[in-house]
Amino acid sequence: MIGRQVSHLALKTYSVFQRMQPLRSRRSLILSAQSAKTSMPDHVVICGGGIIGVATAYYLTLQGIKPLLVEKTGIACAASGKAGGFLALDWTDELARTSYSLHRELAMTLDADIGYRPVQSLALSATALKRGSSRQRSAKLPDWLDGSVSGGQVLGNVQTTAQVHPEKLTKAMMAAAEMRGAQVRSGTVESISSSEGPAAKVTGVIVDGELIQADAVVLALGPWTNTLASSLQLPHISGQLGHSLVLKPSTSEALPADCLFVSWQSKSGKVSEPEIFVRADGTVWCCGENKMVNPPEDPLQVKPCSGASAAIQEVAKELSSHLDSAEVVQQQACIRPLSPDGSPVIGQHPYVAGAYIATGHSCWGILNGPATGKALAEMIATGASQCVDLTPYDPARLIRKTDGVRRKERLIECERTHLADREPIGWDSHL
Repeated sequence: MIGRQVSHLALKTYSVFQRMQPLRSRRSLILSAQSAKTSMPDHVVICGGGIIGVATAYYLTLQGIKPLLVEKTGIACAASGKAGGFLALDWTDELARTSYSLHRELAMTLDADIGYRPVQSLALSATALKRGSSRQRSAKLPDWLDGSVSGGQVLGNVQTTAQVHPEKLTKAMMAAAEMRGAQVRSGTVESISSSEGPAAKVTGVIVDGELIQADAVVLALGPWTNTLASSLQLPHISGQLGHSLVLKPSTSEALPADCLFVSWQSKSGKVSEPEIFVRADGTVWCCGENKMVNPPEDPLQVKPCSGASAAIQEVAKELSSHLDSAEVVQQQACIRPLSPDGSPVIGQHPYVAGAYIATGHSCWGILNGPATGKALAEMIATGASQCVDLTPYDPARLIRKTDGVRRKERLIECERTHLADREPIGWDSHL
């Protein structure tokens, strides 16, 4: 499932299918953890400061590990700072169900306002017609939707759907992790260093030309994961560009906690599926269509395409008079990571011990961030995830073993480029 731009019937069908899959019992998870348990790593480096990397850092500190997180631009600078933050309990799989509960737990334990609240979610049909034209009134439609809405149905209620402010959540989790000893370093991760041979193992990461020693490395770089493919065999992660606006309604009347999934027909007859979420701070987040792109070198270079923001605003105005003259607070774009088979990639690298991958969450990155981070933290600390079965997301399904000569050539070139005449940085001097 590449995104939420699929029929809501398909979403429910997918959910039922996932429930049919055999889940591991708590006993089997514990036994697996005990059999796989190894010594806890001393030096863990996390590459990437989005929700996945930050959640991993947060839960590692709860395991007694103080990781170093390396981020090129800033915490939540990319998709984790611009996403809508919609949460659903039963729309996808076990990972989502676990993470949904963790979001509620984080809202109670983090010492910060993260914009969490239960919401009602609705599927709407709407067309670009003149406001005031007749439409079939439904009790399922909130009064504030006084525009060209022809019908709707409830997708989720306050027990099964919620929302969070992604940027606030990510930064609050990082602050909490730092309070428990995690550290953040600004820099560009250029490659992964590892030993050679059939028992290859991570030895560190190269940041801005300098080696930081590590015995465990987490790659949580989203669509920028491919930048490390020269030093570590990785699945190809595609980039999906998404556009969004943050609006501030002109009315002082507070809008209800609604998240809208709209089937929209423009005046030209083109059909699209925008989403509109009313946030706890009174703003309204709106998103439009997506397109596949190659990520630029820097996340700050990701910009909206021409006309995309105007198209989103047009839909918002048509749906509600409350948004007709709303102030545009933010016009933004971000790139979501997509794996080759559409499912997240979470777990240890099949051929390099100590290398962990966490990416490919598409539009469900915010929802699945906490469970992904907690599961990885458990795997790193104890040898196996206990909170959720990561078997369906195992990187091994997408990574084939390469020829050893080619891998050795890549490592030699990596060392020649980055490590000539340099001494490794000790763990105490990495900042």
